[in-house]
Amino acid sequence: MMNLPSRLSVLILALAAALPLTVATSAHAQTAATVTADSFGVEQVRALTPGTELAFRLTATPGSEVTLQIGGASSGVRLQEVRPGVYEGDYTIRTRDRLTATSLVTARIARDDRVMNATLDQSLLRGAPSPVQTARIGAFTVNAPDRIRAGDELTFSLSGVPGGTARVAVEGITRALPLTEVSRGLYEGSYTVSRKDRLRGQLVATGFLKVGQKETSQRFVREQVANTYPDADGCDRRDRRDDRRADMVSANCGVVTAAGKAEIDDKDSHNVLGTVAGGVLGAVLGNQVGGGSGKDIARIVGALGGAYAGNRIQNAREKTTVYRVTVQMEDGSTKTFDHAVDPALAVGARVKIVDGAIVRRSTGNSQ
Repeated sequence: MMNLPSRLSVLILALAAALPLTVATSAHAQTAATVTADSFGVEQVRALTPGTELAFRLTATPGSEVTLQIGGASSGVRLQEVRPGVYEGDYTIRTRDRLTATSLVTARIARDDRVMNATLDQSLLRGAPSPVQTARIGAFTVNAPDRIRAGDELTFSLSGVPGGTARVAVEGITRALPLTEVSRGLYEGSYTVSRKDRLRGQLVATGFLKVGQKETSQRFVREQVANTYPDADGCDRRDRRDDRRADMVSANCGVVTAAGKAEIDDKDSHNVLGTVAGGVLGAVLGNQVGGGSGKDIARIVGALGGAYAGNRIQNAREKTTVYRVTVQMEDGSTKTFDHAVDPALAVGARVKIVDGAIVRRSTGNSQ
């Protein structure tokens, strides 16, 4: 049996032996967490003619896989790690290549699940200016709801020079939003709006693209509908204080889903000019059937049959043309309105109902 001091000695030795291994593993995990590039260069040549050799050198995270894409070249280049963190490789210009002084060279550096791109801030041609100087953002777009509220997602897309670092600054959002190069020269990102953000009036965003030591930018501006909530009429007004419940909807607000001409019986024409149609006949029949006898029901059925036959005979001279507007209300119901004069309400128009009549809602910020 091993005594207690001996057991403690063995345990201490075991811990001492395991400690360097633990530290080394932790250091490796930290290194694998990020990929960086410190420098990227080329031995510039006097002429970009077939047979000329281009030599590249890059310093980056050790243990990475590095490939180059050269603008105008017919194939890529794989750099070899000649010593830890130092990568070198050559490319011989071919007859079918179309290299110029402005050809961009982009390095893709990958290690484990991490990837980054770096762009050469030098021209391949000796004495020529950096091609990055002429680089510009091709397009910058922002996709956002018409009315931006807390919880909504903004998505950004920027296209330009590959191998750069892109970010977005939005007025009303305090921090910069980084973009990721999802494919060569295409940078994308998204952001979820929080309650502390102050997006008011115009949606203004600026996209920045930095390649080497040079940075370019492009601005995006879009008018937006302000955050709104129900007012005294049950429709929207600007929220001047804080966010309120998102589930507040009004039975007095809606959107036009159909608009066009319709024909009604002359005897019903007094209901035109903004009165809700479609519910009157149902209410009358419901009253008769609900409180009448079987004979009353038979009388009603007979009357309906006679009315249908008479309608078929006298249709041409007992009809009035009206302008019918169907509105999908915010509470989920549907209402129909008949007008003697065209109300000039197109499908998609936002309206509210005041004293039984349709009123167009303002589309500005003060709705």
